Amino acid sequence: MLKFTLLTTVLALLAGPATAQTGSPTSYYFPGTTAAAFDPAVPTPEQFLGYPIGTHYTRTDQIVAYLRELDRVSDKVSLRVIGTTFEERPQVVATITAAENQQNLARLQQARQALVDPSRPAPDYRTLPVVVSLNFGVHGNESSSSEAALLLAYYLTASTAPETKQWLEQAVVTIDPLENPDGRDRASHWFDQNKSWPNPTDPLDREHTEAWPGGRTNHFYTDLNRDWLSLTQPESRARMAFFHEWYPNVMIDFHEMGTNSTYYFEPSKPFSTENALIPRATYEVLNVHLAKYFVRALDNLGSLYWTKEQFDNLSPIYGSTYPDFQGGVGVTFEVGSSRGLAQEGSNGVVTFPFTIRNHVATGLATVKGAVEEKELYLRHQRDFFASALTEARKFPTKAYVFGNAQDATLTNRFLALLLQHRVQVHTLSTDVTLDKQLFKSGQAYVVPTTQPQYRVVHSLFEELTTFHDSVFYDVTGWSQAHAYGLPFARQRNTALVQGAPVTAVPIVAGIVRGGQSRYAYLLPWSDNHAPRALVALQRAGVTAKVSFKPFRAGADEQKATDFGYGTLVIPVAAQSLPADSVFQVVSRVGRQQQVTFTGVSTGFSLGGIDLGSNNVRTVPEAKAALLVGPGLNASEVGEAWFVASQQLNLPLTRLELSNFGRAPLGRYTTLVLVGGSYVALDQAAVDKLRRWVQEGGTLITIKNASEWALKQGIVKEKLLIPAYGGWADTTALAEAITEATPPAPQATRRPRPELPFARRADFVSQEQEGTRAIAGSIYRADVDPTNPIGFGLPGRQLYVFRNGTTFLRPSRNPYATVVQYTPAPLVSGYVSRNNLRQIRNSAAVVVSKVGSGRVVLFADDPNFRHYWHGTSRLFVNALLLGPLLNLPDGPAAIAAEEE
Repeated sequence: MLKFTLLTTVLALLAGPATAQTGSPTSYYFPGTTAAAFDPAVPTPEQFLGYPIGTHYTRTDQIVAYLRELDRVSDKVSLRVIGTTFEERPQVVATITAAENQQNLARLQQARQALVDPSRPAPDYRTLPVVVSLNFGVHGNESSSSEAALLLAYYLTASTAPETKQWLEQAVVTIDPLENPDGRDRASHWFDQNKSWPNPTDPLDREHTEAWPGGRTNHFYTDLNRDWLSLTQPESRARMAFFHEWYPNVMIDFHEMGTNSTYYFEPSKPFSTENALIPRATYEVLNVHLAKYFVRALDNLGSLYWTKEQFDNLSPIYGSTYPDFQGGVGVTFEVGSSRGLAQEGSNGVVTFPFTIRNHVATGLATVKGAVEEKELYLRHQRDFFASALTEARKFPTKAYVFGNAQDATLTNRFLALLLQHRVQVHTLSTDVTLDKQLFKSGQAYVVPTTQPQYRVVHSLFEELTTFHDSVFYDVTGWSQAHAYGLPFARQRNTALVQGAPVTAVPIVAGIVRGGQSRYAYLLPWSDNHAPRALVALQRAGVTAKVSFKPFRAGADEQKATDFGYGTLVIPVAAQSLPADSVFQVVSRVGRQQQVTFTGVSTGFSLGGIDLGSNNVRTVPEAKAALLVGPGLNASEVGEAWFVASQQLNLPLTRLELSNFGRAPLGRYTTLVLVGGSYVALDQAAVDKLRRWVQEGGTLITIKNASEWALKQGIVKEKLLIPAYGGWADTTALAEAITEATPPAPQATRRPRPELPFARRADFVSQEQEGTRAIAGSIYRADVDPTNPIGFGLPGRQLYVFRNGTTFLRPSRNPYATVVQYTPAPLVSGYVSRNNLRQIRNSAAVVVSKVGSGRVVLFADDPNFRHYWHGTSRLFVNALLLGPLLNLPDGPAAIAAEEE
């Protein structure tokens, strides 16, 4: 793949500004065409930008500006801003189609609803355009894709060829040039700032070794290509809204991979990485038909490629897989990356223009294939949604009921997610008890399975534990219902509980029940926004207390309310503010955070503790820091940062590892260490950290940071040492292979090596080590809701996501194990038998007293990808309430254990 024609032209482009060629890009990027084949009224990218594509990394503002220019000069193009990123960059989509289609986009969208709504008559496929969605740069430092987007937009707009004219008459092509604008600029600035003339091709040159955290992710270091189902980021939500306007028939996600690779496109690995919910025709007919066009395009360039070996279509979390769940065909394109202007690889020197050209070729081949096979793709989408109803009627579960009467905020957040996926949701018509859980009408919802979005509903709620293989590219458990930690249950008779359709998320009006009080205000910690309200109160100068035991309060028994563990108590007289000002702050916080405070006129409770009890303790204002920098897991850093910033509105110091030695730790109440390597902290730094904890600090450690803290002697809990050393151990590999490979018939079985070399190669080719050991799966655990770390959770059962191999031993202190895996913990996803044995009955969260301080050890990532809200509450509690944890130890703990 890496040896190509016109090499001298490319080298001239790379030589520098003095020798860079100008004019039409047709000679290299569009072989076989000439400048005469393009409308001269449409500027080329080079004419607009002032440099040839492939000699410089184009900034997001320049990309947007060029597409605006195409919109201005051509009636075939319309550019639309669909959203804005955290860093205030616009998200844009260019829609390119024939001028007549441009004038009737809304009508075309409406006509296409017949494809996704089986209740409508079938459309006339001859009159409907096929919709092709080309999406670029979801990983910001996979930069060739957005450059290719400019060339593809130019070609479709400026080409005067009859074939192109036919394409635009028969298709609506949408181009999202910047799926990740913030990451794109972070990467492009790095590459442009570090390029040279001539450019070094040495892989160790600074240009090719992008600094932490790199440009792959967005502002909060989120991998947007894993966010299509969970929709935690604004980029994803905007993109999802646009997706459902068109329901693309063909959708391509343009990526890059390692420099030593060639070019990847689908079909993916048959069966083992494909989802059984998706009709086989998607994989075996539609994907195969499209692939023939990609083959011809790359063969014509002499570019090498591969298919069917890696990546997956297992879950709808990807931009190349979600379309499969909507009756379209999603495809991943991966090109071997130059990661800079030119870099040596095992196949030769990979250049930036070369990677761009491959994407341009397959992009044009996609449009050609979709148009020539138009009726096939349109009919498939219609059949897909009709078959969804057929499959749903066979499924024993007829509806899912969900909702937490004590947490309207989180219930509404999950409802919003369902509506964004165009899932049909109904109110709960009557109170009902399912699986020993009470769901109340007006505070819970019903999701019927018999609906066009059945396959998405199944993905959001159901569990999967049977797989064709044991090697996965990413997670194998992705259910959002488990992630949110909301009570939910399956229902076999929809009619018993289904009420009116829901079209919008209800607005929660935060109020102060009972009006102004001269005594105290109460706020249940069970509401997902209660921690956020606490931070707002403290930042407004209001002192808050938290109840370590439940109580019952009210004017009399008929009007009394039960308040559980963690209830916030705002005593009026104890404030530095006047009573009227306290009421104004409480009222404002209630409205802004959509929580309900209750004013009470007495501290005498009708049951349980009184408000003046020693079990009602003042919450210190959190002053937290998060260690960041090279060697640490950027995703986990981003997740903790996101929780503090977006969920709590809590200022969080991001403390560089290199600055730790001179940091005044006394200013922080809490330090957070995520997974990664802490070799940058020398013995003096470790001693400093240990002293800070002993003097009263709260240390929160996540995944292998917990292992590090144990090995450094900062805390005296213990690890469960696995029976093998992870996947580096051949026994574990052999076991996984045995689990995935059916035994041969006895008569033909022959002795074989413990590790067949070919199968081992499959394992070692995977991108992420952790997915081999525990492939991102979901487990059942028991949580202590009376422990401050567990305050606010709806019950003892908790779903935990796990994708690492940190195994904690339950503490000898009976008060210290906050969360423990059950004896039969697996809920959904793949795990080897050996790893499952290690997980059973192990600890997920342990709190350990260290001098006057404490360490909160997480075996897993509680904030996984921003959507694991059940365990994220544990992290929030550790952040805000951790300093109040004073565990009994020594004789007191032993006595309690004996009792």
